[in-house]
Amino acid sequence: MSILGIDIGGTQTTVGVADRSGKLLLHKRILTPNVLGPMMNIGMILPAADEVVRKQGERVKAIGIGCGGPLDRKTGTLHKVSNLPGWEGICLTEIFSEEFGAPAYLDNDATAAAMGEAMSGAGKGVDNFVYFTISTGIGGGIIIGGKPYRGCGENAGEFGHMKLSDEGPVCNCGDRGCLEAYASGTAIARIAMEGLDAHPQSKLGSAEEITAELVASAAAEGDEYACEVWYGAMRNLGLGVANVVNALNPRRVILGGGVTKAGEMLLEPVRQVVEERAMHALVADVEIVLAANGDLTGVMGAIAVAMDAIGAANVI
Repeated sequence: MSILGIDIGGTQTTVGVADRSGKLLLHKRILTPNVLGPMMNIGMILPAADEVVRKQGERVKAIGIGCGGPLDRKTGTLHKVSNLPGWEGICLTEIFSEEFGAPAYLDNDATAAAMGEAMSGAGKGVDNFVYFTISTGIGGGIIIGGKPYRGCGENAGEFGHMKLSDEGPVCNCGDRGCLEAYASGTAIARIAMEGLDAHPQSKLGSAEEITAELVASAAAEGDEYACEVWYGAMRNLGLGVANVVNALNPRRVILGGGVTKAGEMLLEPVRQVVEERAMHALVADVEIVLAANGDLTGVMGAIAVAMDAIGAANVI
């Protein structure tokens, strides 16, 4: 019997199969651009998931799904997700349960990732930590007393929508000044594009498409404008982390998602801002580290959701 994990993102989705201990056996990543809408993307996710299940050769016992929120975990239905336009009202658990003949369980992707890091990553053995995913958007997961904290409506941890400014840029959620609009991968690319005409000397001007990864790479090579964009975004990310440190006093902050591939170029400025801006006593308590599961953090989280739901041994 195997566990199927599905991590649905705004630009790509990862599916994977694990054994009953949570060890990932096979996985596959596919592009699922949110502009294609839910039906086309789900139409690509289903055969990808079926492929890994068939290759593994065992019947699926349970399915875990991680997806951006807000969502209704009990019914398996999405609300209006800022990075997945058009997905509102879709019952993901019903779709995947019918396809594979096994119970399916949905959770916020960042909460799921936190559970995955607790099961076999940088949160293993840590009772109180928070997880930030910095990718297409920004989300958060909270582990308190060794268990995921979801809040009264089960949508806690929307770190990307804390407000840094009254007059900031418009966010996909419809509000202004959100952390996500300043420091997500999408925001970094947008900010770089907006100022490019005023910086013709930048290497970014010759790119066919500007991405956060490209901005980080150009900054590492000393491009002055790329450095301005990158470190400006990292300062804002650091402010967001400092706010969460002040609010929750975690033992560890784990940073994951595609933007964190920049490694020390992300960690160093974020740690510096937290040291400067969070309360000193709380800074002394906290470590800020990268997710140990890397690119597989999301799918490992989805697997952890399924294992937790069916009572598999020692998930977290």
